[in-house]
Amino acid sequence: MNDFENYVYEPIDLCACYEPMFEAPQELIDEWNSACAEPDEVPAFYVEDEYGTLYFYYGNTRIRVAEHFNDNGKPIGTLIENVIRYSASRQAAEN
Repeated sequence: MNDFENYVYEPIDLCACYEPMFEAPQELIDEWNSACAEPDEVPAFYVEDEYGTLYFYYGNTRIRVAEHFNDNGKPIGTLIENVIRYSASRQAAEN
């Protein structure tokens, strides 16, 4: 083989192409870290007003919480049990 064929068939280090060519200045790294910092914890809580309406607050957003179930329907506990059983049977069928 000639030199070109030897060069073509040499193994390639794929990780070498992702290594930085130089180290970034510390000021730039600090700027990147401050831009990517985690936001402060957003306050989230529930409040019930004087009329009994429940609201969920997330930061400056207010959401009215309402659950609507048929008076003659199944209780919530039975519905949750049905969901759990259904999910378990689907997982068992997939495995």
